[in-house]
Amino acid sequence: MKADDKTLLAQELARTIGQFKRLGSHGVMQKEIRPSEFFLLANLVHSEGLTSPGTKISDLSTRMQITPGAVTHMINSLEEGGYVERLPSANDRRVVLIKATDEGKKIVDRMEAECLEDLKGLMGFLGEEDSKNLIRILSQVLTYYKEQPRHGD
Repeated sequence: MKADDKTLLAQELARTIGQFKRLGSHGVMQKEIRPSEFFLLANLVHSEGLTSPGTKISDLSTRMQITPGAVTHMINSLEEGGYVERLPSANDRRVVLIKATDEGKKIVDRMEAECLEDLKGLMGFLGEEDSKNLIRILSQVLTYYKEQPRHGD
């Protein structure tokens, strides 16, 4: 493949990927919480054990690879909606823990179920073979990007 052809193909790939963002969020996310808030809430729900007293903002920040300030902003919004609560740490009075409320757990369950239904619809549209090929190709894309050195590192 010639360099010009590679550039044109890369531009077409960028345009195609860019169209996913234009699709926007579906269902509950548009009405109740932002996509970034959903991902934080889902991370919180899935990381909590039955006996977990909660999660520190710094731990959420590290897991999600975003600043503590961004986490705090999302937590404030989620707390206003009744999806999370702030709790004092039993071990250190200076530490505040974040825990999903029952309503927070319900919205994660509901949104994940909606997402799975959307993906089942996509699989029905693509068919089994193309669905498997899509999974294979997306896995290769992830491997490629995980192995690439980060710009600026």
